[in-house]
Amino acid sequence: MRTFFLLLLVPGLACALEPLPDSALSKIGGRDGMSFNLSNFAMSGNAVLRYTTPDGRSSIGIGNLAASRSDNVDAPFADPYRLDVIPGGQGRADIVNIAMPQNLAGREVWQMALDFDVDDGGIVVKGGSVILKDLIYYGGGFQWSTPAAGDGLAFGLSTRLDLGSLALQPNGRDAAGEAMVLSQVRIGAALDDGSAPVAPWRIADVGSQAGIFNVRTDEAGNARLHIGINWPDAGAQAAAGTIQIGNIAFRSDAGANVDLGSSRIGSIQLQYLDIKFRP
Repeated sequence: MRTFFLLLLVPGLACALEPLPDSALSKIGGRDGMSFNLSNFAMSGNAVLRYTTPDGRSSIGIGNLAASRSDNVDAPFADPYRLDVIPGGQGRADIVNIAMPQNLAGREVWQMALDFDVDDGGIVVKGGSVILKDLIYYGGGFQWSTPAAGDGLAFGLSTRLDLGSLALQPNGRDAAGEAMVLSQVRIGAALDDGSAPVAPWRIADVGSQAGIFNVRTDEAGNARLHIGINWPDAGAQAAAGTIQIGNIAFRSDAGANVDLGSSRIGSIQLQYLDIKFRP
């Protein structure tokens, strides 16, 4: 029989240890999880995350990441992130689930920037910078687990977001004169009337349409980094999402700017995805 003790801290009284019987412990419900939030979050640095091909010849690097988030100062911890370990069901491995804040007021806003480059045989090409402004997540989240078959990492992803602008700047984050800019971007679950999304779009689901991140070896023995999303399970259907862009523009210091106007995909289903990076 296990015996647990409760430490009582009462002002004006002596502290004491009292044993808790199993009957009392049986009334306590526990979960494998935690809630947390990010208050006054900001980060920056010159670290580089680099993937190198197995033969060591080529690589792609992402670095100089900067990110910050504004807070809902009226309720800083009322709408937390949640990290839970949940059963996979049907004999599958447990799932690590991270649920994003609902952010109903839209006051938790992200600013991000990163640089990237490609190295092939010692020739380095700097791709420039990616800059995201006023990125707002409304719910959704991520899942990780063990694949039902094979090696690697199975994942799930759902998101609803509004993005003020996404800029691709080939000459770096300080050279805004040369850029492709997508403004007023909205992504989420599709509605029948084609209006703005109000719920997250389930892009991948560990239980019914898992994503996969692993390394695959072809018949010639070449190992390739692989990212994909499986077909939906039998009887299941890929969720429909919408992508809405208020404006697409190209800026140039050397010539005239080009404004392509707005673009919208009213309903899109991601049935299958298979991406292999060649060595």
